[in-house]
Amino acid sequence: MTTTTTQNSIPASTGPRKSDRLIPWYFVGGFAIMLFANVCLIVFSQTSWVGLVSDHAFEDGNNYNEAIADAKAQSDLGWRTKVSVEGIINNEATITVLFRDKAQQPISGAKMEAVLMRNDRDDVDEKIMLNEVSPGEYRTRASVPVYGNWKLRIVAHAQNHDYQVVEDVLIKQ
Repeated sequence: MTTTTTQNSIPASTGPRKSDRLIPWYFVGGFAIMLFANVCLIVFSQTSWVGLVSDHAFEDGNNYNEAIADAKAQSDLGWRTKVSVEGIINNEATITVLFRDKAQQPISGAKMEAVLMRNDRDDVDEKIMLNEVSPGEYRTRASVPVYGNWKLRIVAHAQNHDYQVVEDVLIKQ
């Protein structure tokens, strides 16, 4: 009987492979990518619109039943408005509000103000008073620094009642 020994053709390892030395740098690179993404998200969150609808949401929520009652009282009055935004010259628009009662008669002597708001920005919001130019017709000029969709909130006080309405308006060149 003869015994044969064969040598293994795999060389003995003499230490770590070259690619093994890069493994810690893979972790560093992964954390650098994560840090970069987090910094981008933080910068975006600090420079974009905050999305607040109300500065006192808790109080608004507590007074919700009162707000519902006020809306019902406003509905019972039957008052209506017709809003137009026209005459846009040099980023200034003419806002006209026709204010009518339930019988379609003009409502005179109201104290009326408007708030012109953008949905995406709050740095261009403008609060303006409207003046009565004829019975039931109120008008003012307002600055509109950008064109596009705006919300126009009309608040009026007449005949010992409050009235408010929000209209979507498109301001185009």
